[in-house]
Amino acid sequence: MPATTLRILIAIFLIAHGLVHMSLSNVPLPEPGGLHTPFWPSWWRQNVDPTWPAARLGLSADLVRTLGWVLWLLVMACFVIAGLGVLGFPLLNQVWQPVAVGASVLSLVLLGLYWHPWFVAGPVLDAAILIAIRASWPAALFPAHL
Repeated sequence: MPATTLRILIAIFLIAHGLVHMSLSNVPLPEPGGLHTPFWPSWWRQNVDPTWPAARLGLSADLVRTLGWVLWLLVMACFVIAGLGVLGFPLLNQVWQPVAVGASVLSLVLLGLYWHPWFVAGPVLDAAILIAIRASWPAALFPAHL
């Protein structure tokens, strides 16, 4: 596979990973007595899932909601910025790796605080991103000067 194609696929993956985080704030709330679907807090709804670890920390519902939407907004923005950096956008191409590391770490925090069993793939993907960056893989695709 040509290096350019792989760069584009990696960028799409990072951007999509960020947008998936954002999409979970738009999941419809579970019906009472229905399947407990995952959702994240957002500034446009008041609901707090009592099963979230963050909801069991003794924090106010407002703080649990605000922390959640700030985290998912940061995670989404950072993954999009990292993806644009992989594509070679000026300035972003020099900071995409630390931004992707920050996004992955914040994502792990978000997943930990607002956990749902359906989120199993999230920590695996975040760990894979951290391992890939730590291992400088694939270094040939990301020279210092893009």
